[in-house]
Amino acid sequence: MMAKHGLERAVFLSGRPLQRIAIHAAELLAQQGKGASVALSDRDELPDLSEKLVCDLLFVPSMDETLSSKCTAWIRSIDGSGCPLLSVAMPAGVDPDTGRVGETAAKAEITVASYAYLPGLFLHDGLDHCGEIRPVGGETDSLRGLARFEWEDAKRLLPPRKRTAHKGDSGKALLCVGSPKYVGAALLSARACLAAGCGILYVACPHVVREALWRLPEAIGIPVGTDWNGQGCRTAIRAIEGMRALGLGCGVGSGDISPLLEAALKAKLPMVLDADGLNCLSRHRELFGLLHEKVVLTPHPGEMGRLTGLPADRVTDDPISLAQRYASEWGCTVLLKGAATVVSDGNRTRIVAEGNAGLGKGGSGDVLTGIVIGLLSQGVEPFPAACLGSFLLGTSADRAFELLRDRMLRATNVIEALEDWNE
Repeated sequence: MMAKHGLERAVFLSGRPLQRIAIHAAELLAQQGKGASVALSDRDELPDLSEKLVCDLLFVPSMDETLSSKCTAWIRSIDGSGCPLLSVAMPAGVDPDTGRVGETAAKAEITVASYAYLPGLFLHDGLDHCGEIRPVGGETDSLRGLARFEWEDAKRLLPPRKRTAHKGDSGKALLCVGSPKYVGAALLSARACLAAGCGILYVACPHVVREALWRLPEAIGIPVGTDWNGQGCRTAIRAIEGMRALGLGCGVGSGDISPLLEAALKAKLPMVLDADGLNCLSRHRELFGLLHEKVVLTPHPGEMGRLTGLPADRVTDDPISLAQRYASEWGCTVLLKGAATVVSDGNRTRIVAEGNAGLGKGGSGDVLTGIVIGLLSQGVEPFPAACLGSFLLGTSADRAFELLRDRMLRATNVIEALEDWNE
């Protein structure tokens, strides 16, 4: 950071819990010929911050121990200085458990997570105050079993395809999606499923959605009638046999799909349940007993509230613990969506912090569902598929393409390339 900002001096501002780290870091920096000084919040006055890199080690382990007026004044001085800020463990003033900010809090350009991620890095105000989060010191985990899903994890789960691969190697998937009101949800989820690498995709959907599938000729439509009803469910149930993965719920609307949901769960196939599929499950509590380890639930806080009977604000207050608790209780993978997404199977928990506010619009959840089903169809296990799907949705298009380049090619892309070449 010093080189980036053209600085030759750093000042370490430390509270008692991290003062040894501050002193040692300053000594190492001085050995490299850089100016470095340490100020301790319980002893020293705030030094001059001008033209220095400010290193914030004012971390307070619990917000129950309110920041002293002196420390609060230091934070305000940091914010007013315009100096680049690097925080260690957690920016001062951000609650390490909840990410909530009290009277004031530092805003870091980079936050260094040394050996342990604190939940507050990814929750509520923490996301806006922590800047870029960089792990140091080896494998980074947390006392809650929380780890961040990283770029290297994604690359490991998506090795290059063999030149001899064919469509059967990538599996068959069935999407049960769409309604007269929500045609776009079906198209988005289907296109994302193919882009994620699904070999053969069937889409069970009402007639109006089937007609719109001309935009996606690689998908095979299975019309279920004018809308979802008993006959439509029976048609979709017959299509389950021979599939490798199932997706249910995107844009289905208010029709009763409980017979289809029951049959899909009893099939014991890898599957994703989203949107109206989750709403159907919340209305038919007797089906919770059919959930199994191959199921991925993808609720947003409102849907999670309906599934659990909890207020949505309770879900947003503590998404990590709730995702862990209910994944364990239901015996499946819970992908709890938010500014940072929490994925848990009850034993493992990952945070996916990629993405930006632009994803907070209709259609993002449909795309996520399609990606995860596409991964399941290729044999990726449910928990890593849920993590990877969230990561692919949240990363920039360039990074997602780098991972998916040989999976994203569709037949129509070849035609487009030929047409361009002929011109």
